Amino acid sequence: MKRPLVELVGVAKRFGACVAIEAADLALREGEIAAIVGENGAGKSTLMKLAAGAYGPTAGAVRIDGAALDPATPSEAMRRGVGLVYQHFQLVGAFSALENLVLGSEPVGAFGLLDRRGAETRARELMRSAGLTVRLDARTDELTVGERQRLEILRVLFRGARAVLLDEPTAVLAPVEADELYALLRRLAEGGSAVAVVTHRLDEVVRFADRVTVMRRGRVVLTRGKEDGPFGEEELTRAVMGDAEVTTFARPELADEGREMLTVRGLTVPGEGAAPRVDRVSFSLRAGEIVGIAGVEGNGQRELVRALAGLAAHSTGEVIVGGQTISNDTPHARRRALGVVHEDRQLDGLVLEATVGDNLVLGDLGDFGGRGETSRREVDVIAERLRAFDVRPADPSRIASELSGGNQQKLVVARALGRVRKEGALVLAQPTRGVDIGAASAIHHAITEAASAGLAVLLVSADLGELRRLCHRLLVMHRGRIVAELPPDASDEALGRAMLGLEAA
Repeated sequence: MKRPLVELVGVAKRFGACVAIEAADLALREGEIAAIVGENGAGKSTLMKLAAGAYGPTAGAVRIDGAALDPATPSEAMRRGVGLVYQHFQLVGAFSALENLVLGSEPVGAFGLLDRRGAETRARELMRSAGLTVRLDARTDELTVGERQRLEILRVLFRGARAVLLDEPTAVLAPVEADELYALLRRLAEGGSAVAVVTHRLDEVVRFADRVTVMRRGRVVLTRGKEDGPFGEEELTRAVMGDAEVTTFARPELADEGREMLTVRGLTVPGEGAAPRVDRVSFSLRAGEIVGIAGVEGNGQRELVRALAGLAAHSTGEVIVGGQTISNDTPHARRRALGVVHEDRQLDGLVLEATVGDNLVLGDLGDFGGRGETSRREVDVIAERLRAFDVRPADPSRIASELSGGNQQKLVVARALGRVRKEGALVLAQPTRGVDIGAASAIHHAITEAASAGLAVLLVSADLGELRRLCHRLLVMHRGRIVAELPPDASDEALGRAMLGLEAA
């Protein structure tokens, strides 16, 4: 068995009365890709933060090359070769990729000034050796999602990481980008690095991991390598879920003659240059219909969702829900007609320093009629939304930033699905991003129930499997335009060609 670079031995982590990790063991070995899986709130991210020195253990030990991590700080872990790539990018959008790459570890020349030429030379050598490509001179907020993910990995490699830990690295990537990422991680492992990936995508574990660790409620319940036989998704699902049952659902039947519920006409969102981010997009959805938006990320999907929500400045065109034009409606009236989940829950979906309860009714407070103290109706709505999506912990007084990423996602989905009136529509961008198997299945079930009740649902997702299972038809976006309409059983080749702009509408 290969030598462990990082070992966690009997580690525990408590936050006050909350036990996040209890008596957990983990070994990350050179030459291997290790996957850590489990339900939301199982402790996966906390385990990675312990390994990377972001948290100190309440009990147990973290060892790097056999010696204790002391002091337990990120800088000490990084000095000894352990780097963590966080789920949410830690990049400064206004800086260039090169400036982000060296931030905090800048090479200096004469008079203590930044040695920009030396930094660029070293960065290009690192990209060649690792097989990574990033546009170093581009502003970071102009990079694609895949490029930003590669930049984050370059940052830890630039600082000398031999153990590379990644928290949900493919949650924001299209399938082809995820495959490219794992090819890179395999090259790093073959070069002697230890690689650990936290993921909810069990198909990735089956295809790419050499070893898997399953966590449930803060404990490690299974660890094994492929030397004991190949992994199977069914086996891993059982280990993740324990005795819990996964909700089953079916795509709702679509009536031949359904009322037009969501209509978009000539929607355009200007870009910084000549090309618009959304270019004269038109489509319509009938009541009860689920329509998917597919495409490589960065082709206008985010701007489309923001424009539908009334958040894209200077957008033009018409948005009609239930026969009523909402393009110029007040924000409150628009919220009642259109429930929206944005792709970035932390940036656009939550007030992280507010409570769980406040986030669950964000934008709805005028509906409860209370003044001063929380009304009975508000308390009931919060409790119902917590219960419907099994948010953990189910404590409305908890601060939203303290929840796991998956449970934060449940908050924004619960709010969107809970507020829309019957003759309305849902626009859901990446609704199951970063959530576990059980939660994803429950969200899918809620989406199909909403469609069955007569809502129109526009589903934007990088997960083609999700789109195929849920949608009645697929629209493909490329460079801000709808370039194709395809059935959900269209071949991967047909979808891939359309996503690359090789098919005419």
